[in-house]
Amino acid sequence: MLFSLHLHSQTKVNSKLYAKELKNANFYFESQDYANALKGYRHVLAIDPDQETALFNSAVSRFKLSMDADSALWALSKLKSNSFPELEFYLGVLYHQKSGFDEANTHLSKYREMPMKLRSISDQEVDYYLACVKNAREFTAQPHRSIIKNLGSKINSEYDDYVPLITPDESVLYFTSRRSGSTGLVKDGDGKYYEDVYASVKAADGSWSEPKNIGPPINTNTHDACVALSFDGNQMIIYRTAPDMLTGDLYLCHTDYNGWSQPQKLGPEINTPFIETSACFSTDTSVVYFSSNKPGGYGGKDLYRIRKLPNGKWSLPQNLGQTINTERDEDAPYLHPDGTTLYFSSRGHNTMGDYDVYKTVLNTETNQFSAPDNLGYPINTVLSDRFFVLNTNGTRGYYSSAKEGGLGGNDLYMIDTRFGDNDLKVKHGIVMIGNEVSKAKITLIDIESKQVSGIFNASAKTGKFLLVMNPVKSYKAIVEEEGCQTMIVDLEPLANEQGESDLILNLTRKK
Repeated sequence: MLFSLHLHSQTKVNSKLYAKELKNANFYFESQDYANALKGYRHVLAIDPDQETALFNSAVSRFKLSMDADSALWALSKLKSNSFPELEFYLGVLYHQKSGFDEANTHLSKYREMPMKLRSISDQEVDYYLACVKNAREFTAQPHRSIIKNLGSKINSEYDDYVPLITPDESVLYFTSRRSGSTGLVKDGDGKYYEDVYASVKAADGSWSEPKNIGPPINTNTHDACVALSFDGNQMIIYRTAPDMLTGDLYLCHTDYNGWSQPQKLGPEINTPFIETSACFSTDTSVVYFSSNKPGGYGGKDLYRIRKLPNGKWSLPQNLGQTINTERDEDAPYLHPDGTTLYFSSRGHNTMGDYDVYKTVLNTETNQFSAPDNLGYPINTVLSDRFFVLNTNGTRGYYSSAKEGGLGGNDLYMIDTRFGDNDLKVKHGIVMIGNEVSKAKITLIDIESKQVSGIFNASAKTGKFLLVMNPVKSYKAIVEEEGCQTMIVDLEPLANEQGESDLILNLTRKK
């Protein structure tokens, strides 16, 4: 009798806990707080593994949080009834993430045929995923020869690693990571560590060193992500979370004698009360491309451009137009040192699913970009592929992808291929003032066109610099440092050099 009373009491407690957990989880789900909803549904399913609402909503939460498709499909497979009209839709998008194109097309088409009064997802959204299935099927049937390598466990972690930035000579790799050991060891509402910026140095044998957290003043206790690196490696744009922890802004920092300077918030030409998370420089840093979801665009995030005016101020932002921007997100712009080839990621155009990487070329006469080309499979996949950058001569690209076979979340990958005729080379050098190093500014002039080819800055710490040059062209280098006489150096084509040699520049102080 006492045993029966104990069981009755325990059942009553479990029943109250069960009802409370389910109610709270449903509240979070309806509020689109999918991380907390998933936590609640896990508790519910621990008590009742067959609870259908918890199974279905937990699967949807996993999809919304970009978690592995297998776990969401497992939850949906446990459903014994067909009381969820959206089941067909989510089966379709999840099978698509597993490259099960026949199953994806079948489930999405079945959902599309249901009367609108029975479903909550629009025809437009279903048609988008059906198009993704079609695009993915076509691209995977015609793969190109790119060799794609995961950068391995020395660089990548079990957490998300993304936004690779490389110096022109590929000697240093910066990237953003949400790994354990971040500054402050703080986690956000999703249970993930805040973003920090890391750096790795390439050794003589081509291997990368163990990444190091670059620390303050760039990394703080909140989100800090690298965004763009100038072509001389001395300026970096970072993203930092705003005090409201919902929005964020872009900041600029420079190298100085002690490393990276305190980041300075960029002006209202870029930053708004909305979200600006990605940007890139032109070679001479006179143009910045960036993404924003501010009102007035074509939908989601759009790509914009600002130019530095003769008075040193920035122009108003110019939307890159409907050729580039779609009703969905465009993000992660990267302008190659050739000054005309722009790479970016998009959820629109003819994507295989989520973000794909695209290439477009600027017509300098019309100032218009060409129709974007999808870089195709296996660079792009049915999952997120973003933050693409390319080395100077176009033989290796780096990007982040959530593709299968990674170490966890997004990983960094290297692509060994040639993407076009970006036949540029890097010239190394050092600037000295007597026995001291100089942080001189070097303006490179193309002698043939008489145009500025790029503006580069020597490191304040070492005096070393990098010049990005066309190997068959001649240049004039104007070397300027405060308190010193301006030096003008004629540079012959690199193709004429007998072997590689560093350029040593010695400035003279003004009397």
